[in-house]
Amino acid sequence: MQNCVARADNARSMLRGLYVAAEGMAARQKAQDAIANNLANLNTTGFKADRPVFTAVYERALYRVQGGRSAPIGSLSAGAVVRELYTDLRPGAITTTGNPLDLAIDGAGFFAVQTPQGVRYTRNGAFQLNAQGILVNREGYAVLSTEGRPIQVPRNATVQIGENGTVLADGKPLAQLQIVEGRLTKDADGYFVGTAQPLTSPRVVVGALEASNVNLIRELVSMIEVIRAYETHQRVIHAHDETLSRAINELARL
Repeated sequence: MQNCVARADNARSMLRGLYVAAEGMAARQKAQDAIANNLANLNTTGFKADRPVFTAVYERALYRVQGGRSAPIGSLSAGAVVRELYTDLRPGAITTTGNPLDLAIDGAGFFAVQTPQGVRYTRNGAFQLNAQGILVNREGYAVLSTEGRPIQVPRNATVQIGENGTVLADGKPLAQLQIVEGRLTKDADGYFVGTAQPLTSPRVVVGALEASNVNLIRELVSMIEVIRAYETHQRVIHAHDETLSRAINELARL
């Protein structure tokens, strides 16, 4: 009878091991998705990489029991999950392009653009003038001034942009770029959304763009680590499955 109880306890432990390994595989899959997205945006102007944060779940205390006394000896987790994806906001390298409408922010800050979903923020300063003379980004969304309005340049005017974000037409101030900072989170298509306040002293590098801050070597190393961890969890599941199968077959013969 005692042997049957012991084997049943072992079977329950194996089932817990299967759940832990399965949670680990799911977490590594989410991490792999984030790495793949980072690599896909290796050459996207102003892109900021996402990093997974792992955490243990369903931890419970373990005790050593001797006679009528018990003492804590540690804890046991039911596996690891991805708690969140945080965005690495470190700046990318600034590359000179020579295009007077290409802008890079030196330091903190985001440009504001008007999208169909509302105001969004970006570090991608690859701007141009559309057919109506409105300053837009590559998706055609209007770049906003400090007054929250699109910036329209008179026809045939020569456009210049100062280091503080002032837009000049034929040497005369026309508007100032809205450059903000605040509690922003990544939205779709690499844009950011959230509560923002205008920067008091922004610095703009004219004729340059900020590269993605994705580091190819770091991402490839992280990918290898995630793949190996995923394969380890697969082997754990296979081992538990075989052991559990033998335990069930043995119990059935008793």
